[in-house]
Amino acid sequence: MNESRFVLTNEICTTQHYSNDKDRYRGNIVCLECEAKAWFIKGYDTDKMSRKACFAAHHKEGCEASTVGLEADDVLDGNGETTDSPSTDIYINLDNSKEHSLYVSEDNSKFDDEPSEWTKGSKCALGNSSGYPLKKSLRQLLTNLCRNPEYKDQDREIKIVAENGRIVLEGQLKEKVVHLTEINQSHTSNVWVFWGPINNLYKRKNGELWLNFGNSHEPSVVLDRGLDTAVINNFKIKDVGELDGSEILVIGPVGFRGNQAIIKPAFTKYMTFRRHRVKE
Repeated sequence: MNESRFVLTNEICTTQHYSNDKDRYRGNIVCLECEAKAWFIKGYDTDKMSRKACFAAHHKEGCEASTVGLEADDVLDGNGETTDSPSTDIYINLDNSKEHSLYVSEDNSKFDDEPSEWTKGSKCALGNSSGYPLKKSLRQLLTNLCRNPEYKDQDREIKIVAENGRIVLEGQLKEKVVHLTEINQSHTSNVWVFWGPINNLYKRKNGELWLNFGNSHEPSVVLDRGLDTAVINNFKIKDVGELDGSEILVIGPVGFRGNQAIIKPAFTKYMTFRRHRVKE
C-alpha cells in the first residue's frame, strides 16, 4: 500500500508522511479498505531488486488493497507444521539452541513516485530464525499457532525447560498460551506463553527496544538496553527493523503500566519470531 489511514484524525498517511514523522503515526495506521493494523516498510535494495517504501498489513480476507505480497520465512526454510496428532504433548528445551539467519536487505530512500527495480540473478537470501530443533522449538510452536486457529485449543500438555532441566512452564497448552489481544490483569501472576503480531517497533532514549502490537494503550514486548543487540546477533538479522510485521512468541510474566500490558523477557532464548518478508 502507498497510503494508510491515521486513526486518530482519519487523515490519509502516505509513506513520505510516515517517514517524516514516525513518532506521530507509529501504531496508529490501518489499511484504508479492511482496517487491519498496518506497518511501514522502508525502501530497500537487495541483490535482486530495488523497492520503494510502502505500507503492509495482514489484510482481512477479501481485501484487495495490498500492493505487496508477504511470505512467512517458515515457508522458505521448511519450518512448517508438524504432523503430530492433536494428543501429542510438547516438550521444549530452551538451551538446545542453534541460531540461523533471517532474510536480510539494505535500506534505500524510495517512496511513492519511484518505481521498484529488479536485478537479474539467482542469489536468494533465505533464513530460519527458529534457533531450536524441529518439533521441540518455540519457533515450531509459533508456526503452528499462526497457521492453525484451533491448535491452541487441542488437548495436549506443554512443558518448557531451561538449564539443567529447570521447569519454566508446564500445563495444558490451552491454559498456558495467551494471544496479545487476550492479556488481562489475571495474567500478572505466573509465567505464560504470549504470542501475536508486531505492528511497529522503536527504540527509546534509555536504550529499551519496544516491540508493539499497536499504540501506547496496547500490549508491548520490551527489551532492556543491550538485549536488542542480542536479538540481532542470535537471530542473525541486520537490523531490528526487519521484525516489523512479524509474529512474536515470548515466555514470561506480564505487568501493567497504567492500562498497557508490558512483557519483559530476560533473554532472547525466551522468544522467537516468524518474520514476513515482501515477496520478490
